[in-house]
Amino acid sequence: MNVPLDNLYNWVEGLLPEPATLYIFYPHGSKEIFNFRKLRKTSDFDMCSSPGVIMHDQEPLNWNAYNSSQDHRKNWESELTEVCEIDLKKIKMQYFSNFNLKSYALYNSNLFDSAILVHSEKNSEDLEKYKQNDFFCVHYWAHAVIARDWYRFAEIDSRLVRAIGKTNNKFLIYCRDWSHGREYRLKFLEMLVQNNLDTVSQTSVMHTNSEGMNFLQYQFSNPKLELTNPELISQIPNNTFASAASADYNYYDFINSAISVVLETVFDDQRIHLTEKTLRPIACSHPFILAAGPGSLEYIRNYGFQTFAPWIDESYDLEIDSVKRLEKIILAMNKIQNLQGDELYIFSQNIKKIAEFNKKHFFSDEFFDLVKDELKTNLISAYNLVKKTQGKHYLKILATAKKNNLKHQLQDRTKRTLLLRQLRQSCPRDPSNPQEDPSV
Repeated sequence: MNVPLDNLYNWVEGLLPEPATLYIFYPHGSKEIFNFRKLRKTSDFDMCSSPGVIMHDQEPLNWNAYNSSQDHRKNWESELTEVCEIDLKKIKMQYFSNFNLKSYALYNSNLFDSAILVHSEKNSEDLEKYKQNDFFCVHYWAHAVIARDWYRFAEIDSRLVRAIGKTNNKFLIYCRDWSHGREYRLKFLEMLVQNNLDTVSQTSVMHTNSEGMNFLQYQFSNPKLELTNPELISQIPNNTFASAASADYNYYDFINSAISVVLETVFDDQRIHLTEKTLRPIACSHPFILAAGPGSLEYIRNYGFQTFAPWIDESYDLEIDSVKRLEKIILAMNKIQNLQGDELYIFSQNIKKIAEFNKKHFFSDEFFDLVKDELKTNLISAYNLVKKTQGKHYLKILATAKKNNLKHQLQDRTKRTLLLRQLRQSCPRDPSNPQEDPSV
């Protein structure tokens, strides 16, 4: 999905205490290493003298996806230029291809041994791998900032007002694709049909996913999620919407349904990674049930939102087992579906009040300041830590250049002298190791 997010990254850059070189995936939403690049063109001197900031805030972290040194070198081959001797470039490519996403900051002759990784998840094994490998990790809820932009008209959209009890559907369930770790959605839809909840829901799904796989031929990565009766999915209408539809809202869907059931990107995992999918019903003043990683409702409450207990049974959010969590969500939906008369009226009034509070909070300065201040505080802390990790990798390349009589990438002697002076101040040369002599 190609969404113009450069303004977001310019805003992030403006929160840094000093200059840095930002690295992003472009087109935005891509996860391919050959789409990883600098936010803007930067001089060699600026790249050398400022920390690298890796923006991995749109998609879940995946350490193994970027741990191939061969992939990094292949991606760099097209960048060989006359700025530096080809032989030195090849030496750098070989050496710096072993540091996962940090390879790019180091390859660009970065003065610092570490880099900042900006992300949007909690309870993540991949996040721990990055921390263990000298990345200074910065958390913020990136999609909160994005969603406030995408759904900004919802704040004043009079069409979103609906009468209690006048909806055509009990549940609104957006469920387009089920590839890339979202196979749990097929299991959820099977349960939905088995409980006849599809008859009171507005939903659809791609019968053939974005990778060209039909659900009848699909082999599940998690055997626990395998369907007992795959043909039931055929009862769910086929979805033909483009992925960019998530960057907007359809007022009619919200006024003609009572409760959203949000099927997040990450579910069959212990990590919490919440996207615009969670924030769209909030922006539209819609009550919701959240199918996401365990503990996601607490994550939301930490940002000042209210959830819907005791009116909705939210014990599902504490369930670690993915299948049992789905079963508890279906159970909560069944309880809602069975409400009648005064009980239904009281339920509807109370969840409406919570939804209205959440919408007001979502568009408030208080919420935006929570997200911004968390990011700014974490960025400043990480920036100061990275500044203390100067010289090891940079000096090795300088020593290699000297040993092989190769020209250093930074040809300007004055600028190179400034960098070397900075290195000497932070990394005094070890007299027992002449190879560490930075004089070039």
